[in-house]
Amino acid sequence: MLSATAHLLAGETLSATALNERAFAGVLADVARAGELAQAALALAQRDDDVVAQVRARLTLALIALREAEIGPGLVQMHEAERLLALKPDPRSQWIAQHVRAQSLRRQGRVDEALAMLAELHGHAALRPVIDAFFTVTALGIAQGLKGQHDESLASFYEALKLARRSGHVSVEVNALNNLGSLQLDLYNLEDARPLLEQCLAGALQLGSRRQVIFAAGNLVQCLGALGQAPQALALVREHLIPLIREDDGPTLQRDEEIAHALIDNGLWDEAEAYLARAPRRDVLTNTTTACRAWLEARILLARDRPGEALARSLQFQADDDGDESIVPIDRLHQAEIAAEAARQVGDYRIAYEQKARAYAIKDHLLGRAAKARLISLQIEHQLQRTLDERDAAQQLARRLEQTNATLQAQVAANEILQRQLRSLALEDPLTGLYNRRFLFQAGGAALDQARRQRHALAVALIDLDHFKAINDRHGHDCGDRVLQAFAELARSTVRASDICCRYGGEEFVIVLAPSDAETAARRVRDLLATFAAQHFASPGGRPFACSFSAGISESRAGGDGLAELLRRADQALYRAKDAGRGRVEIG
Repeated sequence: MLSATAHLLAGETLSATALNERAFAGVLADVARAGELAQAALALAQRDDDVVAQVRARLTLALIALREAEIGPGLVQMHEAERLLALKPDPRSQWIAQHVRAQSLRRQGRVDEALAMLAELHGHAALRPVIDAFFTVTALGIAQGLKGQHDESLASFYEALKLARRSGHVSVEVNALNNLGSLQLDLYNLEDARPLLEQCLAGALQLGSRRQVIFAAGNLVQCLGALGQAPQALALVREHLIPLIREDDGPTLQRDEEIAHALIDNGLWDEAEAYLARAPRRDVLTNTTTACRAWLEARILLARDRPGEALARSLQFQADDDGDESIVPIDRLHQAEIAAEAARQVGDYRIAYEQKARAYAIKDHLLGRAAKARLISLQIEHQLQRTLDERDAAQQLARRLEQTNATLQAQVAANEILQRQLRSLALEDPLTGLYNRRFLFQAGGAALDQARRQRHALAVALIDLDHFKAINDRHGHDCGDRVLQAFAELARSTVRASDICCRYGGEEFVIVLAPSDAETAARRVRDLLATFAAQHFASPGGRPFACSFSAGISESRAGGDGLAELLRRADQALYRAKDAGRGRVEIG
């Protein structure tokens, strides 16, 4: 009977040791099949009185139970394995047992203890089989993420991906891609998160692993929602979540919040409300679902024209959960935005302003975190590439340039997303579409603080269109508006994603260039001047005319100049440019 089970599961007669290896590697893809393999290995090991194989089988069963949030059965299997290990010590099994103990601690909410144990175990990675080292560094990355150690978690997940590819197991690589993509999503690095999660879903579909398809699709749905691609997110929900998730699945596979989010983004309020009406299935291994549910429910209340209840729900959540480390900033952002809108609808403009300010601060934090995640990702990839053979140096350089370009494109895309979101704060100039003076003093101050922290230079350019009053007087204000719009469009297409371009007032504009020194900024502004001066505009009478501008540049100093001081020095340089004949750039 037992031998038949081994035949049935493995398709051939295998030893308990071989079955254990397949069970251990298969935990990530299909826990049910991995459990059957481990049970068959345990039965064979007991029949043959193979204590080491019994230990391995029980440790795998313990890992499966803990992964499914079945803490009691997992502890039973772990303690029995430890009892057997005391009778016949085995180095590899002892390390796996330490890994399982760390997982049990994490499941019980004792993350600090688990983190210390996993870090110590990871120190032996070079001495362990690749698959064993992969499991430990993955668990380490998750524990680091739960403690807010995002840089360390990112490095651990990149190392896990490297080990996964060495292991030769597609299911292991899919898991590594999912963890890395999910973390990049939490860090708001959406453009890096999306390709990782798309690769993950493709691999899961290739494997036919229902579990991994649900994980990958759930995270990709969140990413598409954050990117504003609601129809694509809903298509994934209809194809890969609703048909696959079963009512009796454990909490690790339930995706009510992701499904409801996609439904809400597509205006399917009743269907979304039905999913949120179900009892929450919380998984202590991952972030709490409370935060996501809270803002989704508040958003439905707004849609039902119940802003007072939506506001109360949002403020109560903020009061109860502000100190919860498991709540990701994007959930806090949504909660603040909904609270601001609800307060506006009920006429409490003080709360509306406070919540808008809270949302802006969170967005600024998210943008900084995403940029740092992209930088760390690039550094890690660079380090990995340096390990390649010297004969591949030309190919390595090409790949680094391609990755750098992709990273820069991701930065632009991420900033475009943030800029669209910030429009709700009414910080745009209605004529030119550029940010206005109010935004300049909010975002410019934040950019200056960031430049000081990172110890790089920041430059401010104050630009004034030459003889603009004469253009209005000769050709009319409509024509003058077209000149302003043309300059704004040119400036917008020229600046980098990290720069800030604002209409300061009238025909004056300000560009904050970060990072940049004054000389570099001056060269860029002179290029902008040459392009703008070459443009021609048509007057109402059909006569063509051109326009130039004068500009003053200032640079932040080590002493810590404020934004107002930078603008004052840039203004002095601007007047020198005008006195010198206009159509030129001076450095202050």
